[in-house]
Amino acid sequence: MNTEIIKIKNSTYEKYQEVLMRRDEVKKEAFIYERKYTRVFGDLILEVFQMKLESIRRKKTIEFCQIYVNRGESIDQNELRRYLAGELAEYYKKFEQMVNDNESAKRSGKITELELLKIKRIYHRLVKKIHPDINPKAVDNRELSDLWQRLIVAYNCNNLKEMEEIEVLVNMFLEKNDIGEIDVDIPDINIKIEEIEAEIETIISTDPYQYKYLLDDEDYIEQKKRDLRNEIKEYEDYCNQLDEMIEELMHNGMTVKWMVINQTEDKI
Repeated sequence: MNTEIIKIKNSTYEKYQEVLMRRDEVKKEAFIYERKYTRVFGDLILEVFQMKLESIRRKKTIEFCQIYVNRGESIDQNELRRYLAGELAEYYKKFEQMVNDNESAKRSGKITELELLKIKRIYHRLVKKIHPDINPKAVDNRELSDLWQRLIVAYNCNNLKEMEEIEVLVNMFLEKNDIGEIDVDIPDINIKIEEIEAEIETIISTDPYQYKYLLDDEDYIEQKKRDLRNEIKEYEDYCNQLDEMIEELMHNGMTVKWMVINQTEDKI
């Protein structure tokens, strides 16, 4: 099968293809810098968020119980649990995602220069075949679209084995469906190029791409860790203040049973 799937009709097409690949490259670099940032600060960021969640849970509990106290009614513990579960559902969902991202970042390992070169070559070959902005059939066909999404994930994660397997599947699909050269005529291609170039500039001038420079600064890293530890301490102090408020409510006959947060168990 002819490996050149795309028949170039527009003289600026090569530049269009080049900026598309450059955009995907900087997106990947931003993803990698975000992973590195998470590996360096992830545990402390998680602890900050967990303490924030603890303070929110206490505040919500106080607000709920105060209403019952003002009414002179006894606290319905089951209703309290349901209330907290609803109020904190999005926080727990975010916390669980943060835990998963943190663990995933820790698992990501280093690869060799040769492996990186192979990854880049495979990606460039497949871009010409199934990139949605280049091959319209990749958008219309569910299997090709799924393969493209798998490719993006594997590319961002530097998963050479997965990319090699995807390339085999792409070639098999194209050959089986007898997809040869595709005539490509991209309207307003120069405008599209300018838009993609502007997108590239936005990516490289904002976080997480900018983490690249911060993570090269040892002083910044140490200061950031100190700031996070101070934030944890501030939340701990705040939780203690909220506990004192709970104690005052308990003097009025209210009893609250606290449970330790555990992401593997029912939260409230």
